[in-house]
Amino acid sequence: MNEINEPGGEQEVLQNNKRPQILSVFLMLSMINGAISSVSNFILYGMVDSLKEIFGGSDTMKFMGMELDISLFINIDKKFFLYQGLLFAVSFTGALLMWNYKKAGFHLYVLSQILLLIVTTVFMPGMPFPYMDVLITAFFVYVYAKNLSLMK
Repeated sequence: MNEINEPGGEQEVLQNNKRPQILSVFLMLSMINGAISSVSNFILYGMVDSLKEIFGGSDTMKFMGMELDISLFINIDKKFFLYQGLLFAVSFTGALLMWNYKKAGFHLYVLSQILLLIVTTVFMPGMPFPYMDVLITAFFVYVYAKNLSLMK
């Protein structure tokens, strides 16, 4: 019983509607990433055909005196950007729900992050395995899982 009423305990956090600062920071980062990535992927989905026309099927592009290899971007299926945009929107929604103390948000977030890793691997089979993305995703999921008891 004393454990529940101690300062900073779970009950106090819920009553004061004040989440731990680390959770707030991670949720804000997830929402910012989800929103920006979703919008940019939807824009790319709508513009990818025009961009392919502009580059004229060339696999390289000159930028500030450097030659850039854009073959991956030119050769990728347009649906990749749509799927990424949708999954990042779900990720944003999951983070927003967690911000509002909804446990369902955690499940949406984790599912969308796993599917984002899978979609990238499926659409870009020639790319190396995204170890860093997996580590970052795992770390965020760990932080959220540690705070699941605060969510309903």
